[in-house]
Amino acid sequence: MRLGAAEGVGFDISDAAILEAKELAVIANANARFVRTNALEIDATYNGYFDFIYISQGSLQWFPDLNDYFRVISRLLKQNGQIIIFEIHPFKYFFENGFSFQKQNYDKLTSYFETEPNHYPKGLDYFGNVEYESSEGFWFMHKVSEIITAILHNGIEIETFDEYPLDLDGNPEKDVEGKLPFSYLITGKKK
Repeated sequence: MRLGAAEGVGFDISDAAILEAKELAVIANANARFVRTNALEIDATYNGYFDFIYISQGSLQWFPDLNDYFRVISRLLKQNGQIIIFEIHPFKYFFENGFSFQKQNYDKLTSYFETEPNHYPKGLDYFGNVEYESSEGFWFMHKVSEIITAILHNGIEIETFDEYPLDLDGNPEKDVEGKLPFSYLITGKKK
C-alpha cells in the first residue's frame, strides 16, 4: 500500500490472521479488506482483479496439488499481473519432524521426495503459535522443481528465482545455519 496501491485485498483461512490484519489496516489507515476463505475457493468476483499478488511464507505447504493453487493465482491476476513469492525453502522442511545433524537421527529426516502428507499431531494456529484441540493437520513437501513447474504450467512466466539462508521461522538448525537455503524468492508475470 505504501508503494502506491489504491487498494489491497488479503485472503486467509485463519480467523485469527484475518482479525489481526483488519486491526493492522485500521492502525495503518490502509485501504485494505480481508476475506476469510480457503485459497482454492476464492470467489470468481476476483477473476482478473489483481495487478500484483504476494504469496507469503508457509503458504504452499498446505496445498496437496500446487497446480490447483497456481491455477487460482493465474485466474486472479490481470494480464501482465505479477506475483512475488517469499517462501520457506523445501530444505527447511528436512527438520520439520525433529531431525538434527547434532543427534544424527536420520530416521527423523523428512524426505525431499516425500509424496504422502506429513502431519501435526495437534492443532497449532500458525498465527500466534497457540495449540488448540483439533484433529491432526497435514502439510505437504513440495520440491523446488514441482513449485516452478506448477507456476509455469499455469501461464505465469518466472522472472527471478533467488535462494537465501534466512530462516523465516526464526528457528534455524544451528549446525547448518547460513549453509543451506532456508528461504527463496520467486517473481513472475502472467503471460
